[in-house]
Formats: sequence, C-alpha cells, structure tokens
Amino acid sequence: MSEKRKNDYLLQGGILAIAGLITRFIGLVYRIPLTRIVGTEGMAYYNTAYEIYNIALLVSTYSVPVAVSKLIADKDSRGQYINSNRIFRVGMLLSSGIGLIASLILFIFAKNLASFMKWPSAAIPLRVLAPTIFVFSIMGIIRGLFQGKRTMVPTAFSQIIEQIFNAIFSVLAAYLLIRAHQDSAEAAAYGAAGGTTGTLVGAIFGLIFLVFIYSINSGYFTRKCLKDHTGERDSDGEIAKMILLTMLPIILSQTIYQLSGILDNYMFSRIMFGKGMEEAEKAVLYEAYSNKYKWMYNLPVAIASAFGVSIVPTLSATYKQKNLDSVREKVASSIKVNMVVAIPSAVGLSFLGGPILLLLFNKTYTPLSGRLMTLGGIAVVFFALSTLTNGILQGIDHLRLPVIHSAISLGVHIVLLYILVGPLNFGAYGLVIGNVTYGLLVCILNWISIGDILDYRQEVRTTFLIPLAASMIMGLLAFGVFKGLFALLHSNSVAVIIAIIVAVPVYFAALLLLKGVSEEELRGFPKGDFLVSAAKKMKLLR
Repeated sequence: MSEKRKNDYLLQGGILAIAGLITRFIGLVYRIPLTRIVGTEGMAYYNTAYEIYNIALLVSTYSVPVAVSKLIADKDSRGQYINSNRIFRVGMLLSSGIGLIASLILFIFAKNLASFMKWPSAAIPLRVLAPTIFVFSIMGIIRGLFQGKRTMVPTAFSQIIEQIFNAIFSVLAAYLLIRAHQDSAEAAAYGAAGGTTGTLVGAIFGLIFLVFIYSINSGYFTRKCLKDHTGERDSDGEIAKMILLTMLPIILSQTIYQLSGILDNYMFSRIMFGKGMEEAEKAVLYEAYSNKYKWMYNLPVAIASAFGVSIVPTLSATYKQKNLDSVREKVASSIKVNMVVAIPSAVGLSFLGGPILLLLFNKTYTPLSGRLMTLGGIAVVFFALSTLTNGILQGIDHLRLPVIHSAISLGVHIVLLYILVGPLNFGAYGLVIGNVTYGLLVCILNWISIGDILDYRQEVRTTFLIPLAASMIMGLLAFGVFKGLFALLHSNSVAVIIAIIVAVPVYFAALLLLKGVSEEELRGFPKGDFLVSAAKKMKLLR
C-alpha cells in the first residue's frame, strides 16, 4: 500500500482541519464587530441561546453524520453498496423528522428554557436559532454520506460557505435589529437575535451547496449500486435500528460534554445571583469566559475535531477486518499529528493570549479575559486529545466508553465548579479550572481504555516531549519579541503580530532540529511535499 494511500485518513483529516480553522477564524473575526454592536450583555444572551441550541442539536441530529459515515464505510468495505445507499435514504428520513420536531419544541419552549437558565432575554435569539436544527438535520446526513465515502471535501467546503454567510448576515442583522429596537429595554437581546439569524442563513447556504454536490455525484452512487452482487439486503427497519443504536451513545457522549457548558452557565448564574450580583455585572464576567476564552481555545481544537471525524469511518472499516496492527498505526499517527499542532497552540495562547485578545476585541477587551487565557491555555491539549480519543473509541466499536468517561468527568466537574465558584469565590477563574479539569479527566479515562482494548502504548518522546520543548522555545522567544517591541513601539497590535510571525517558523525549526518529526511523517501532513522541500532548503532535514 502506498504511503499516500495509507495516510489518506490523515490527508482527509487535514482537509477538514484546515476548513475547521478557517471557519473558526471567520467565527472569531465576525464576533469582534458583533460584540461591539450588541455589547457584553447582548453577547451573554447570544452565548446562552447557543448553549441551549447546541444541547437541542446534539440530542436530536448532531450525531447522525458520524453514525451514518461509520455505517456507510462499513457497508462499502464489504461491497454492500445498495445497503450503503439505503442507510443514506433511511437516515435522511429519520434525521429530518427528528430535526423538525426538535426545532418546533425549541421554538415553542424558548421562553421557558431561557428563564430556567436565569437569562430570560435569551429567548429572543433562541427562537431565531430553532429552525436551524431542521436545516442541519438534512445537511448532516449529506455530510455523513460523503464522510463515509472517505472524502471530507464536501463537508469542508460547505462549512466554509456556511460560515462566510453566517458572518455577513450575523453582523448585518445585529446592526439592523439594534437600530430598530434602540429605545427598547430588550435592544441587546434583539441584537443577539440578529447574530443568531446569521447562523440560520449560513446553514441554508451550506445545505444548498451540499445538495448541488450530491446531485452531481448521484450518478456515481447509482453505478456503485449496480456493481453490488453481494445479495445482502437490509430492511428499512433494520437500518433504522442500526442508525439509532449507533447514534445513541454518540448523542449521550456529546450531550454530556455540552452539558458541562450549560451547567457552567447555570451554576455560575445561580451562585452569582445568590451573592447579590446584578445581571449586567454577571454578564461581563461570563462573557469574558464564554465569548473570549472559550472561543479562543476552540480555534485550534477544531483540528482535533476534524481528525476525530475523519478517523471514525477509517478505523471502523479497518477494525472490522481485524487488522489491529493497522488500527494501532492509525491511532499513533493521528495522535501525533494532533499533538504537534495542539501543544504549540496551548503554549502560544498561554504566553500571548492576552495581547491577542486585546488585538482582536480592543474596546471590549478586559484584563480578566487575558488572565483566563493564560491560566487555561492548556485546555487546548486536553480537549484536542479527548475529542480525538472519543473518535477512536467510536471507530473501534466501543461507543459506550466515551459516554461513561464523560459522565464521570461531568460529575467531578460539577462538584469542583460548585466549590471553586461558591465557597472559594474564584469567580470566572473557577469556570476555567473546572473546564480544564473536565478535559483532562476525559483524556485520562479514554487513554486507559484505548491502551487496554488495543494493547496499545503511545510513543511519548516525539509525540509529547519534543513538541513541548519546541513549543516552550517558541513561546519564550515570541513573548520576548512581544515585550521588546511593545516597550519600543508602544503598540500592542504591531508587537503581537510580529511575535506570532516569528513564533511559527521558530516552532517548525525547533521541532525538526529536535527530530520530533521524520521526513516520512512530514510527507503525510497536508502539503507534506512542500513542507519537506522547504525544510531541506533551510537545512532542517537531511
């Protein structure tokens, strides 16, 4: 098997990772004008509506693409292309039906849910978000089909298109609604509703693109069905059962993870309310955590999510063939690629998170958000690894383990958060510590299970230690450059941009000089041949 073919799952994961980074970056950029338009109070409503919406999305249809991709990859590996096509058809009916019901429930009970969270004004943006679940239920099935066929390109492009329209319409609608309700006490909530309008519009355009791509490829799928001579035919009822049984543990795992965010909001709001804090004052603290800190560290975590999605169908097909050596090889490669990106991201955010947030948010920046970033930058590593290892466990048919591990971690998280925010009065710092602890515990439990199931031990030196050493060299040098330039120019923007420009090649050079990545491994990365050529020209590889 050629190296290119053998590492195809890394290439596909890389494509999805690049798209994830682009969409997260667009999301981060449009939040800057959005935050300035609707203010910190409006962003608190916006984030609360999103957290409720995400739970509804996860419970209803978010897990369907992973379940469908896993089942389609399995059937295709056996030559059962007709069954594969039936999975897509049944999955579409099942997902769209569930999505429609979930959208209606969210719309009808938006006020009750927002009031329960102690953010009653969040009901306005939540109602606007509700129809997005139905749109996503259709979009997710088409994405799952292509992911099961081992191509992430349609998913990647649809995500970028979705986010571009999201950004444009979020800012535009927020501006128009704020102006239309500027004399209303609910002006901030209507501004937040403008932001959620963009999410709905973006999803619609993403769906239009995917329908177009599917129509182009429908003839190919039909021809594959004609080549199916296996005689294996699953009934619609059997397929629906397979999808539901595959979906359920993924839903539970993802829902428990999302519940940590909901509980952060709920417990923080209740505890601060009990201490006599006003809603506007509480919103400033929670906005620093949810709108700045969490969004910032989620940017590099998008890479882990991409590799987690891409590895599920690949591992599923390989595991079904009982090729454990190949499974272990894929696990090792995906974890290493993940850490080579996640570790420097965490170190970079810890050293330069405050200046970066100041550059991005400027007028709405608070020193608190910078301190939260410095304290919690390590969360990038833990959430990157926990996301990827969840995908690995799902790919090797141990779907219940991520659920169990997430539930255990959530229990610890709740107790710890109550102690930190309540009696110890850590405020927003308690949210960050609880968040980091949750990700760490999931990592540890997943790691133990993968080792036991696959008789697998991760190589430590080049996966963790060398990337950490190279990252520390990068972080210290970048921080020194930033401090020096800031003292000289008194410009945060110039100093932080130059420091970031310096950081990237420094890390790349340090990683290669310390022999953290071999030439063969580097070629397996997206644009690997270009990276190898550049490294040899700079005498970093021989």
